[in-house]
Amino acid sequence: MPYEIAELTPKAQNTRQQILDTALALFIEKGYEATTMREVAKACECSLGLTYRYFSSKEHLLLEFYWQMAAETGEQIEQLPPGTIADRFHALMTVRLEQTLQYRELFRVIFGVAMNPNSGVNVLSSSAAGMRADVARRFAQLVAESTNPPSKAQIEDVATLLYCVHFGVILFWLYDRSPDQRTTADLLTFIRDLLQIGRRFIGLPFVNQGLVRAAKIAQSLLNSQ
Repeated sequence: MPYEIAELTPKAQNTRQQILDTALALFIEKGYEATTMREVAKACECSLGLTYRYFSSKEHLLLEFYWQMAAETGEQIEQLPPGTIADRFHALMTVRLEQTLQYRELFRVIFGVAMNPNSGVNVLSSSAAGMRADVARRFAQLVAESTNPPSKAQIEDVATLLYCVHFGVILFWLYDRSPDQRTTADLLTFIRDLLQIGRRFIGLPFVNQGLVRAAKIAQSLLNSQ
């Protein structure tokens, strides 16, 4: 992670997490733009100086939330049982959406900042580049440790596309108003079936060429800022 949290004492880590949790709750209550660092400090009963010691700005708080989500994704990939690429991706997204349900309202509140290309802390900004690289590495692990991995040369390309698909699924999930987000579950099943079919043909030259082109386009987007 970008911030050396491991070097903090357990008490300091708890304080830091408390500040972050308080800020996220205020973002939901008041909105991201309207929330001030002074209000965050007051709500968590910390001095403003201590709050700034751990987080230099609201943007820092938001970036830390991205890193927290990335870390949780990485931990879940580590825990995935053996299976095909399709089954592992389906399992990952199913669990992650369940775990992320508590942040659903927060995602809606910060959507304008997180997805605004002109925002310095959008998920594709240079400020979040380290986070994206970390998650991309985890997706490569998901692919490489599957029971049906592609060739070594294809692992990174497949991982890049799955990483982008995962962004798309989250966006779909945010807009899904079906009971218990059932439509998102149907989408994940559909994606799993497509991945199963696609894996059978990935060794064909023209399919591999398409994979390389698609991954190159996706990578350009991920590294565009």
